[in-house]
Amino acid sequence: MAKLYPYLTYNNSKEALAYYERVFGATNILRVTPQAEQAEEFKVAVDELDNTTIHAKFSILGTDLFCSDCFGYEMTSGNQISIMLDVNSEDPEAVIEAEAFYQKIVESKTVTITMPYDSQFWGGKMGSFTDPYGIAWMLHSQPYSQVQN
Repeated sequence: MAKLYPYLTYNNSKEALAYYERVFGATNILRVTPQAEQAEEFKVAVDELDNTTIHAKFSILGTDLFCSDCFGYEMTSGNQISIMLDVNSEDPEAVIEAEAFYQKIVESKTVTITMPYDSQFWGGKMGSFTDPYGIAWMLHSQPYSQVQN
């Protein structure tokens, strides 16, 4: 069985990871930089290796994501995909964590809110926003006991 993980690309993943740690409360950050003998392969100056990310992992609200710098192509932002962080609304700790997460990103004034995190007609809560890197995010909560598999 396969698992699906969002794998994001940035011009500067090191900077993005610091942002996600500060504003989104990212945890479990693991960042891999190229070794000196890989500088030519990744087309990176030796003195820039520490600022270059060939692979990284981080968690937001318990969801694992991966990322790297873009190598060999010009990165462009698109609106064809969003990352949804889904929370069990029957778990009081998860509800508190989601509310705190949303308040923190709003107060950061670094995201563009496209839909406030609020109750929806289907019984859950949902909100959406775009971060400074052009990544579209959705925050969603629903009662997991009522979700059909």
